[in-house]
Formats: sequence, structure tokens, C-alpha cells
Amino acid sequence: MRTIDSFEVLDGKAIKYLDVFGVQNDIALKSKYEGKTYWIYDYYCMHPNCKCDEVYLEFLEEQKGKETAGQHFGVRISFADESFVIEDYNFSKQKATEIIEDTLKYSKDAIELFKVRYAQMKEKGTQIIVDQAKAARQPVVNGDVTGRNEPCPCGSGKKYKKCCGKA
Repeated sequence: MRTIDSFEVLDGKAIKYLDVFGVQNDIALKSKYEGKTYWIYDYYCMHPNCKCDEVYLEFLEEQKGKETAGQHFGVRISFADESFVIEDYNFSKQKATEIIEDTLKYSKDAIELFKVRYAQMKEKGTQIIVDQAKAARQPVVNGDVTGRNEPCPCGSGKKYKKCCGKA
């Protein structure tokens, strides 16, 4: 998890669900296709007034013991008609289409899970904006003021007026 700034929310950036909530209920999203495992990361717009009603899914091929990234692709799914558009891929678009269709066909509850997460992200986006606005409105309270004849807080042993308090 990481700290999400209100500017990210207001800019309408797609933010990874795991970055906001971490792993919940031990749910890790992945799909198997032709013997390969693809991890699925879901991204959402957190802006409370945006009605995009979609999820962006990033599919990453699992690479065991390798430093390099495997095959990947990104797909944007609309909740309105459950249509999808493949946007970013480093292998054939046909294969990416087959993987996403296979994943959605065998995971009927996946779209419902993404809709629930979409609502959670919108709610959290509102909370982030409100919390940071409240923090910005807090008055600045000055600490104790050192008197002229008190020992200097720097630890020199001199009076404040003869040390750090000189004009």
C-alpha cells in the first residue's frame, strides 16, 4: 500500500487497487491460459465526480526466477455493456483478446468484484479529498516561545538573547 495524494485523485489518474487497499481477503487475481499464469492488476479512477464506470486491467505473465518482465497487456472494460478495448500489449492482439475472453467467460463473478472495487475506490477517493482538505484548514499552532533571558535551546549554555536570539 502507498499514500495516495488528493492531487492524484483530482487528476483522474487510474490507481491500482492494491496500492490503496492492499490484498484483501487473500484475493489475488490471476488467470491461466495455455499453461501460462497471468497476474491481473485492476486500476480505477478515484475522482468522486467522474462517471467513467470502467476498470483498467493489467495482465502480466508470471516469470519465475527471471528479472525481465514477461508478456503483458492492458484492457479497459466498461461496466455498462461489459465491452473491452485492448490498449497496451507486447504480443499479438488476437492472443490478448483470447486471454481476456477466456478470463471473463470462466469468471462470472469477476465483473461483480470489479464493480464492488470501483465503488470502494470512489468512496476512498472522496475520503482522501475530504481528509486532506481538513488537514489544510488546521490552524498552525506555534510552540513555546523562548524568553530573552532563558537558556538558549541550542545547548550552548548562554542566554538566548546573547546566542541565537541576536538580531
